[in-house]
This record gives sequence, structure tokens and C-alpha cells, in this order.
Amino acid sequence: ILRETILGRELFDFAFKEYAERWKFKRPTPADFFRTMEDASGTDLDWFWRGWFYTTDAVDISVDGILEYTVSTKDPEIEKAWARARKQEEPISITDQRNKGMERRVDRFPELKDFYNENDDFTVTNKDRNKYNELINGLEDWEKALLKEGKHLYLVDFSNKGGLVMPLIVEITTKSGKKYIERIPAEVWRYSPKKITKLFVTDEPIVGLVQDPYWETADIDVSNNAWPAKATPSRLELFKSEREPANNLMRDFNTKLAPAKTSDAKKAE
Repeated sequence: ILRETILGRELFDFAFKEYAERWKFKRPTPADFFRTMEDASGTDLDWFWRGWFYTTDAVDISVDGILEYTVSTKDPEIEKAWARARKQEEPISITDQRNKGMERRVDRFPELKDFYNENDDFTVTNKDRNKYNELINGLEDWEKALLKEGKHLYLVDFSNKGGLVMPLIVEITTKSGKKYIERIPAEVWRYSPKKITKLFVTDEPIVGLVQDPYWETADIDVSNNAWPAKATPSRLELFKSEREPANNLMRDFNTKLAPAKTSDAKKAE
């Protein structure tokens, strides 16, 4: 883990070679190894030595949840259309489902319809347009470009259930099928060793996320490492057992008596 994930092969090999040179023909202690590896690599590894050599904690980092955000463009034509689409994605209430097809009074008397039958909270007004134009006119060019970038922001909650801090190795899958790895050093846990929230910014929506996809960190429970959660494959073993028949006095009474074995027969066995 220290060579492949924490330091990398090149830096680890250099530091380990330096350790071998400094302590050849001597009797180094574990502390000498720890100190030399940190000195030669230029990396603070106190958290690694403490966790792996002086505690009985385990690695179990869980993906608890994810929240998606997008940057608002402030354009009422775009934002209200987005809000309308979110509203239409909500499930239809059971009352509306049962009332579907029911004749309403405005169906019989169209003259009862007014302004609010054709417009709702998602209708763009001239006041909205004027407010947006005033906002845009007061922005710098880079601020206007920022509103048009269309970035996707994700806040991902991680919890350290095992107690041993480790780097976050996150495989992200986007809507187009593209996959890439984000590596966040273990120092991300320094302010909160039990639970953290990490921000990821992408150009397109995320459809899948896996913590430690290549099993680099010796995580003891990989069932909580993915979003959306994955079913854990297993096998159900079937056993066939012979049940003793229920007691039957008549059957037991008519059972033939087995001949008693003599002492000679027992010796022969």
C-alpha cells in the first residue's frame, strides 16, 4: 500500500534505497525506518505509521450520499423551464390519478377560464427579463462566461467506519460513459477523521461513483463503496436433511426384533 498507493513506486524505491544505505551493517529499529522513509521521501507519514503499526483500526470508507448542483444562469427563460421540468418529474398524486378524466366546470363553460388557466409560476414575465438584462449589463466578461459554463457540482459524503484514514481513490463515470480516477490524499481527513464531504466538479452529469475501485487500500467492506449502491453477489447453499418419521405406536410395536449380538460377534467386528 505504501509503495503503490501512498508514495508511488519511484519515490518509495528512492526512499527505501536511502534507508538501506544509511543503515547497512547496523541494527535499525522501526522508528529508524519510519524516520528515514519520511526524510528521504519528503512526505509526512505520521498518520500512516500510527494507523497501521500502533492501532487495531481497519480500513472501511463508505460512500454515504451525493448531492448534485448546477450553476444557475440567472436567465429566466432557462431557469423557469428547468424548474418546470423538475416539477413535471414529480410523481402524480393518487388523488390526481383517480380524478383523471373527470369533467371540470371550465370544460362545460370555457368562458370561466381566466389568466391563471394559461399561466403559472413558471411563466416568464417581462419583469423577469428586465431584471436579467440589468444583471447581465453589470457583470464583467469573465463573470458572464462563468454563468454559461454549465458545470455540474457534486457534494459526496464519505464516512470512515473502520477508523483508519486512507486516501480517497474515486472512479467517476459520466453520462457519456467516460471514466476517470480522482485521487485525494489522506490529509483530506485532517479536520474530521470520521466524516467528510468532498466537492467534485464535472463537465457532464455523473451516473456512477466507486471508492477504491481497484481494492488498493485493503477496505474490509466493499459493499458500501459505490453510488448507486450495488447488489452484493452471494450463493445460497441448499442442504437436504432426512427428517425422522413421527412416532407411530402400532408400527413400532410390529417392527421385527433384531437378534442380539453375542460377545463373539462383537469381537469379530
